[in-house]
Amino acid sequence: MIDLFFAPTPNGWKVTIMLEECGLPYNLIPLNIGTGEQFTDDFLAISPNARMPAIVDPDGEDGPIRIFESGAILLYLAEKSGQFMSQDQQGFYLVCQWLFWQMANLGPMAGQASHFINYAPDGNDYSKSRYLNEYDRLLGVMNFQLARTQYLAGDYYSIADMASFPWLLPYKRYGFNLAEFPHLKRWFDELKQRPLLRKGIDTGKDWRPEGSPDEKTRKLLFEQTSAIYKDR
Repeated sequence: MIDLFFAPTPNGWKVTIMLEECGLPYNLIPLNIGTGEQFTDDFLAISPNARMPAIVDPDGEDGPIRIFESGAILLYLAEKSGQFMSQDQQGFYLVCQWLFWQMANLGPMAGQASHFINYAPDGNDYSKSRYLNEYDRLLGVMNFQLARTQYLAGDYYSIADMASFPWLLPYKRYGFNLAEFPHLKRWFDELKQRPLLRKGIDTGKDWRPEGSPDEKTRKLLFEQTSAIYKDR
């Protein structure tokens, strides 16, 4: 059984979606990032970046395997299960390019937009508009692609779709209307009807704390430096 170190975030949910969709059994191990559990020596041995998700699979080809970074985890699970990834070269790289697009574009831009909306209400207006404008552009990229293909990487549902879907969930909070992106809306509405995707998205929703973080928690979440690695 795969151990999944998890926090209820879009990056965590795309892994729970995949695990549910491909039917691999997993053991959910929550870490409280607000109290610093991600900085323990045991977890840093699995995820040196002190971020979740991360997995430990005791049944790797050459023994137990540890993987951090959600994109790498999705690729591993696709290979392990033989599902949601094309087996031919062209299809494989179509999926990879959209998976990496999410990792390098949609996720970081949506994450920064979320930060300035949720945690910096008095922050620089330029910062908010910068990331919201880029989020808008990226929705346009997806809409453009989905006008030509049923799913992001072609005519079949893949890990590329699983990776991007959770980052669309807060679109209303960001002030967007998916009706302005009809092909993207068609894709979003279709995917949200998938029972196992919904199960993956619901994982850990009740764990999220209510209200704004206190000062100690803010420092743990947003003021990390290289000091956490000194003397280890």
